[in-house]
Amino acid sequence: MRDWRVFLLSLGFVVLPFQAGAHDFFEPYSPGSLVGVSVEVDGAPVPLYPAPDGSGRHYLEAREGASYAVRLDNRTGERVGVVLTVDGLNAISGQRGGVSPWAPPGRMYVLDPWSSTTVRGWRTSLSEVRRFTFVDERASYAARSGKANPRMGWIEVAAYRERHPYVHQPWRPWEPRVRDRDRGDEPTARSKEEPAPPAAAGAPEAEGRAAARGLERSQAADSYPGTGWGRAADDPAEVVSFDPERRPADVVTLRYEYASALRALGILPRPYWGRDRLREREHGVAGFAPPPAW
Repeated sequence: MRDWRVFLLSLGFVVLPFQAGAHDFFEPYSPGSLVGVSVEVDGAPVPLYPAPDGSGRHYLEAREGASYAVRLDNRTGERVGVVLTVDGLNAISGQRGGVSPWAPPGRMYVLDPWSSTTVRGWRTSLSEVRRFTFVDERASYAARSGKANPRMGWIEVAAYRERHPYVHQPWRPWEPRVRDRDRGDEPTARSKEEPAPPAAAGAPEAEGRAAARGLERSQAADSYPGTGWGRAADDPAEVVSFDPERRPADVVTLRYEYASALRALGILPRPYWGRDRLREREHGVAGFAPPPAW
């Protein structure tokens, strides 16, 4: 069975084929009522930790140089539009975004009923994305584009229901209203769109300096993660139609930080045993000579 993913582009939307992967066999906890949200880092699902302050946010650990993707699962029997905002920027248009009832929602992904898709990067065309990659905040796509904002380190997912036109059908008392069930009619099957043909992969381009290293290092006290402009990835798409409601029906907010920051925030537990140099010196353990008697 094939799934489809779709996103809004100006006056229309785009449908993309979804490929099954390892996450089909392991489903991590994914918050969200209309649309379930989960994250994969380097192709593997990662845990999401609820905020201890009851804010409803969820946290995940960032690993510098690793690529990540956001998986979206439509949990309803209707099409749902999804605006994905990373570091305060729309993942499709790259423009500053946010949830506001007075402003249009912006470009969005659209999921067919009960379908899933995985958003792997910043969309650059109908055939290509640049991978989401954990980098230093100062080397992030938002900072390098001059669009750094207070939402650095945030992944926001806003789900919109589809607006259906209201058609008034006058009821005539001499004509009984008949349901499809009474007539024995079979429901009309929805025709499936054909997937867009895969585009040829472009020439690989150099990644950002921080993303290219791919090796973990100890983060300094003033080092925070951001999402960089990663390597190019083939991701074909096509345009369809979707009319979202004005306000989102569901919003999920994720926050990513390095492990040291998650421990400082109380999200991850601190190590049960940490090295205590004063204790080692006091008791003469860990290979140190004990102090003399006098």
